[in-house]
Amino acid sequence: MSFSSYFLNIYTEAGLFSLLATGVFAWWKGGPPERLGTLVFGVGTVAACIWRALGGGHASVMPLFAVDLLMALGFLCIAIRYSSLWLGAAMFLLSASFALHATGLSDPARPRWHGMVIYLLANNVLSYLTLLALAGGTVATILKRRHTLRRKAEAEAKNAARPKSLAAAFIAQQPPRADMPSATPAGATR
Repeated sequence: MSFSSYFLNIYTEAGLFSLLATGVFAWWKGGPPERLGTLVFGVGTVAACIWRALGGGHASVMPLFAVDLLMALGFLCIAIRYSSLWLGAAMFLLSASFALHATGLSDPARPRWHGMVIYLLANNVLSYLTLLALAGGTVATILKRRHTLRRKAEAEAKNAARPKSLAAAFIAQQPPRADMPSATPAGATR
């Protein structure tokens, strides 16, 4: 398999398109942790794809193992800086991918299931689940922003309905006194 034919493979194209779509969504609507997460995952995935393409589809597992280690360290730094639930899910998925590459180092036989290499299938599933975790983190950021904006609007509406001072609130609550002339015209009833 040549370098260009590796990227013309439907599985590679689908993975890179999913990565691009998730990255655009995270950079458009996400916060800093989502942007950094897609950047780390995107750089690692593209580096792994280039390595596989240079190896003709039969690249050694050691560089992929190193790429997953670097991605896991990148996600660890992001998790230390920003703590959120999706970061825990992404870290878990990257650790599973890291363990998968470790087993790939020890077992060169590559068992098959219905004609597909289980190692590659599991690697692809973990990659898509990590992209799903990144997209879920972006959706959580969107919902958090909406909640914050709704709370802010409610607080502003509540403050606008309040009288400006305690004296104005006290006067507004007092009924008019009988000995004070009223502002109603003569002959009008209240």
